[in-house]
Amino acid sequence: MNNTEHGPAVKGHERRSAKNKPRTRSALVLYGTETGNAQDLADEVGRLTERLRFETTVIDLDSIELQDLVNFTIVIVVLSTTGQGEFPQNARSFWRVLLSRQLRPGVLRRVNFTTFGLGDSSYPRYNVAHRMLHTRLLQLGAQLFCPRGEGNEQHPEGHTGEFRSWILDLKDSLLTHFPLGDGQEIISEGVFLEPKWILESADVRDSSTNGVTAIDTLVLTPETPPAQDLIPINDAVVADLTSNTRLTPSDHTQDVRLLDLSIKDEIEYGPGAVAVVYPKNFPKDVEQFIRDQEWQDVADVQIKVVPTKRDADLKTYPPSPLRHISTGKQTFTLRELLTNYLDILSIPRRTFFSNLAYFTKETNEDEEYQKERILELANPELIDELWDYTTRPKRTILEIMPDFPSIRIPWQYALTILPIMRGRQFSIASGGTLKSNDNGGTRVQLLVAIANPPNPIIKFRKRYGVCTRYIATLEAGQQIALTIQPGYLNVGREELQVPILMVGPGTGVAPMRSMIHERRQWARDMEDTVCASESYLFFGCRNEGADYFFREEWEGLSGLGLTVFPGFSRDKDKPRTYVQELLRKNASIVREVLLQRQGKIYICGASGNMPKGVREALLEIMGGDERFQSQEGDQVEAYLDELEREGRYRQETW
Repeated sequence: MNNTEHGPAVKGHERRSAKNKPRTRSALVLYGTETGNAQDLADEVGRLTERLRFETTVIDLDSIELQDLVNFTIVIVVLSTTGQGEFPQNARSFWRVLLSRQLRPGVLRRVNFTTFGLGDSSYPRYNVAHRMLHTRLLQLGAQLFCPRGEGNEQHPEGHTGEFRSWILDLKDSLLTHFPLGDGQEIISEGVFLEPKWILESADVRDSSTNGVTAIDTLVLTPETPPAQDLIPINDAVVADLTSNTRLTPSDHTQDVRLLDLSIKDEIEYGPGAVAVVYPKNFPKDVEQFIRDQEWQDVADVQIKVVPTKRDADLKTYPPSPLRHISTGKQTFTLRELLTNYLDILSIPRRTFFSNLAYFTKETNEDEEYQKERILELANPELIDELWDYTTRPKRTILEIMPDFPSIRIPWQYALTILPIMRGRQFSIASGGTLKSNDNGGTRVQLLVAIANPPNPIIKFRKRYGVCTRYIATLEAGQQIALTIQPGYLNVGREELQVPILMVGPGTGVAPMRSMIHERRQWARDMEDTVCASESYLFFGCRNEGADYFFREEWEGLSGLGLTVFPGFSRDKDKPRTYVQELLRKNASIVREVLLQRQGKIYICGASGNMPKGVREALLEIMGGDERFQSQEGDQVEAYLDELEREGRYRQETW
């Protein structure tokens, strides 16, 4: 998981039943997501089906019963592949149900479906989860009405590059196989689709804001931190921050923190597990957005989230955008929503501009120009224009709003226009004896790189990671809400029987540290003084004196089953060395572990060039072994694929 700043994570909710749903012209759009990208695309698919006059429900896979699929005219699944070809957390239960041997061929023959997958080709098992789900639905008899599509994060335009063409094919297929009735027309893009949920004033006597209160804006600075009240997240645990220590020197280019957290209850987790941290926006930014939208008069008034269909059966009604918040939380203020739940510092997507277009004015030439510009950014045929304006310079929603001064978003539609703030995942760096605190509870340590690199396009303007900026303000003694998820490395005690290779440059060393200490603990439990088999860590960083994380720990463990091979890419007195070069320099060890001793290899860190370079190095190293020298070149590739299938080659990158 991402220890620079993972993509966001969304909690699921109770499974919903649609058994009493009439079989009208209806669409069920399902998503499985780890970072929120699949949910965003599912929402866009949902808007398309609504315009084609399907009664539409958008919901995560784990929140629907399998038998309810037949109650909808069409089912569309948008699914991310994560980990080593794994299903996201909120799609795993659904997948297990699909794999049930009790399901007979043809059980889903009344289901008309299609799918779109999101993947990253820097992973060897690209889009595997999506392809397995698609194939399984076909095996169970579901009828495909539109060819599946796949998005690749390594595409120059990200996963939206392929999605743009696929959704046009989807529209054509829907109109071909499910034509509109006599006299019906597609709902024009110029017509605003009424959302399923809106905000309205709450009829409450107590006007307190439950944490985030009206503030003296005269004393606010950009560095004024958010309030320390807890965000009420479903299934979250309260963690006390013991320390928030910067590991890199103050003059180093990157600020990397080690967070030490203590949880009262005993929670079991293993190597590769992640902690989900829920960030807050800073008061100055929130106040700026309130003033830009002229919401000052309502910013600190109690409001609530209500369905637009007041007589709706909420058991079958599309779920609230804030369903991940504790059910005990009934009312908010706009200031509280903007601080804790709405991501005003995210990079706006195309659909954001599509919605903004409905609130633009055209009373003068300047306003007409603003609306024309909004429509350009919302046009799927002009995706390059959107990329250059938002994604490439990393321009946020807060920053773009002053470019369109005529726009005033009605506060009732804040949940419709603004994206929901999601938790961010960080790999846990603690394991073994480091997992327990002095009071018998749970200790969680996180190695976090604060994301504030200079902007390459817009000079003199800092870019922040929403969550890591918040993390940098946390002080010892403060409490935060966390959720713990198992991750995808799937490490178990049986690993002690074989040696392992660990490739973890930068903060990718966090899950490796957890694994190292966990293996030590397992060895002690087995009354062995050292690990039964060796552990080899290939660690890369910029400077030996600045970001060689946990160096003293590694030196203390040398001779006790751990060997560390460090490489440095920015030291002036050393040649640039990356982890793939460390592997090549120690090719004999790599071959011995993987070929002769049936060991395993784990790769964690930034996606893109690093995992690709590591795989190329492994292909070269394996190809140098005598067993492959007389064979065709693709035999080495096939061998690495076999390692993946056996769970001996695992990759977790972000």
